[in-house]
Amino acid sequence: MKVLIQAIVSFFVFIVDFVYGNRSYPRFYVLETIARVPYFSSLSVLHLYETLGYWRKADLLKVHFAETWNELHHLLIMESMGGDRYWIDRFVAQHIAVAYYWVVVLIYMLFPKYAY
Repeated sequence: MKVLIQAIVSFFVFIVDFVYGNRSYPRFYVLETIARVPYFSSLSVLHLYETLGYWRKADLLKVHFAETWNELHHLLIMESMGGDRYWIDRFVAQHIAVAYYWVVVLIYMLFPKYAY
């Protein structure tokens, strides 16, 4: 499973590296947008499991909120430096993030121990 997760991450990083090359701030903006996805995915699955009564571990939810908050500030810094200036950069970041979100949600639901 670890190899699968590394392959998925490597695929998305390859796409970003190929598209952005020498454009540092937009590249970092896209990577920061994508970097937030595992936190949201894991949080979504934890919330689902909690709702269904499987897990009642609020401490996990608190940790995920804190980590998500940290990633948000990275993203805000990149936005303030102009990383999201062009529509296409936001488009690429958001669409890769949505695709990655559903892949990671599926992995977390099937294999909870790989939730990070």
